[in-house]
Amino acid sequence: MKADGSVACWGENTYGQATPPAGAFSQVSAGGMHSCGLRTDGSVACWGYNVYGEATPPAGTFTQSAGGDHGCGLQADGSVACWGDDSHGGQSTPPVGTFTQVSTGFEHSCGLQADGSVACWGNNEDGETTPPAGTFVQVSAGAYHSCGVKADGSVACWGTTPTARRRRRQGRFTQVSAGSEHSCGLRLDGGLACWGETTTA
Repeated sequence: MKADGSVACWGENTYGQATPPAGAFSQVSAGGMHSCGLRTDGSVACWGYNVYGEATPPAGTFTQSAGGDHGCGLQADGSVACWGDDSHGGQSTPPVGTFTQVSTGFEHSCGLQADGSVACWGNNEDGETTPPAGTFVQVSAGAYHSCGVKADGSVACWGTTPTARRRRRQGRFTQVSAGSEHSCGLRLDGGLACWGETTTA
């Protein structure tokens, strides 16, 4: 996202996923073959592959958006709305409740609820929608696993093996991002740690 709020994309553009619409945005999220952005007026715009309707968000005012083969957005009242592919355990059917954050993975999504607990929905073949108990401050849904930063700064991951992808990392973190077969976290001291496949951190 540029300083003026416009979005610039690059790379594969077969489905128009690297051709964002004009306008000012406050956030952008890249999915599998499409992307979504939160406009400054609170509406969501998506572009690219749309065979499942993942690039056709609902109308309304949102505070956050994210994209996979499905998309989800945090609405102004704290509820979550999802759209797109719903053929893998209901990844576009979020639970009722009040959330402060939402993150979409490959075939599942996770949200941080107002009480600090994590709720996940969608495909649970690898345990990716079965978060541990506890109070979290941030959550990230990956391909077949998810991770979250707990209130004490520790990181918990759940979902697919190998264990290195799921294990709790030592130290205190402020943010974590779950990828396909690895995850990375920003430490409290500003350092970066990564774990999982083909990583050495």
